[in-house]
Amino acid sequence: MNELLNMEKGHQRNRLLVITVIVGCILICIVSVVLAFKQVHDSSNRIYVINRGVALEAFSANVLENRPAEAKFHVTRFHELFFTCPPDARSIEANFVKASFLADESAKRTFDRLKEDQFYQKLIQSNTNQKVTVESVDVDLKKYPYTVRTIFKITQERATNRSTRILASEATLVDVTRSEVNPQGFLLRNFTITHRSDPKEENVGVVR
Repeated sequence: MNELLNMEKGHQRNRLLVITVIVGCILICIVSVVLAFKQVHDSSNRIYVINRGVALEAFSANVLENRPAEAKFHVTRFHELFFTCPPDARSIEANFVKASFLADESAKRTFDRLKEDQFYQKLIQSNTNQKVTVESVDVDLKKYPYTVRTIFKITQERATNRSTRILASEATLVDVTRSEVNPQGFLLRNFTITHRSDPKEENVGVVR
C-alpha cells in the first residue's frame, strides 16, 4: 500500500512539473510576442534627422506630431543643398545629387536651365562662393498634396565685394517612403522660383 501511495505521489509531482513547464513555456511565448509587437511599434515611430549630411536617429511618441517640423526641415535642407554653390564644379554637382533625392524632376529642370545659362560656370570663373539662408518655410498640411512657400536669402561672396538678394519659391509636398537619402519621407514637386529681388551690393574691405 505504501508503495502505491508513493507511486501516486510521484505521478502527481511529475504532472505538476509538466504543468509548470508548459505554463512557463506559454508565459515565455506571450512575453516574446508582446516584446515583438513593442519593437515593431517603436520602429514605426522612428524618424531620421539630417545634421550637415549625417543621418541621426530620433524617436517620437507620435510620428504624426513631428510631420510639420519634418516638412520644414526637408524643405530647408533641399534649399541648402540646391543653392549652396562653392566655386568648384564637383562640389556643385555633389550638392545637387543630394538635393535631387528630395525633389522631383522640376528641380533637375531648374538645375539644367542654370547650367545652360552658364550660371555655375560664371561662379567658378569669378571664384564666387554662394551661400543660402532660409528665412521662412510656410507649409500647409491641411490639404494634400501640401503646399510650400519658402523665403530665402542668397549671398554671393567674392574677393572684394558681396551681393545679397531675397528669393521666394513655391512647391507641393507629397509623402514618400523614408530612406537614408530621404529620411523625412517627403518629396518636393513642381518646384519653381516665384520672386527674385534686385541684388544688394556691398564692398568688402581688404584688411592689411
